[in-house]
Amino acid sequence: MNKKGFTLIELLIVVAIIGIIAAIAIPNLLVALQKGKQKATMGDMKSIGTSIESYITDWSFVPQGLTDITGLNVSWFSPFYIKVLPETDGWGTIMAYEGGTVGDEDLDLYSIISYGRNKGDDGTTGLYEVTRLSDFNQDIYYSNGIFTVGPRVKR
Repeated sequence: MNKKGFTLIELLIVVAIIGIIAAIAIPNLLVALQKGKQKATMGDMKSIGTSIESYITDWSFVPQGLTDITGLNVSWFSPFYIKVLPETDGWGTIMAYEGGTVGDEDLDLYSIISYGRNKGDDGTTGLYEVTRLSDFNQDIYYSNGIFTVGPRVKR
């Protein structure tokens, strides 16, 4: 009698190999998902910044008196300066906004802020390089046309 099939040892070896491959692939997948959210957030922040700069060009001052980006979702701003205003970052948190005139020089400054995956201010003060999954908790600031706090661009 010639039975064809797999032995228990062969099946266990295949399952072990699949487990090893999954253990390697899943953390990389999680990092890729977080990087995608971070890059989408940064793109949205740049689009909002461009629309605010267009507003400044027309009116000579930044939108003021707002605490978050939802305050810009009004008929005079959207869709005239930006077609659809992204209000939340990649992690679903409403982005913060700071804008106003500083000092006697009438400098109009604005900042768009994403608090990252942890949804809270972590006190990040400059550019950082994303090296670990926990780095996605750090804040991202887009101020006056540049990222003043955020992931460093690798060259």
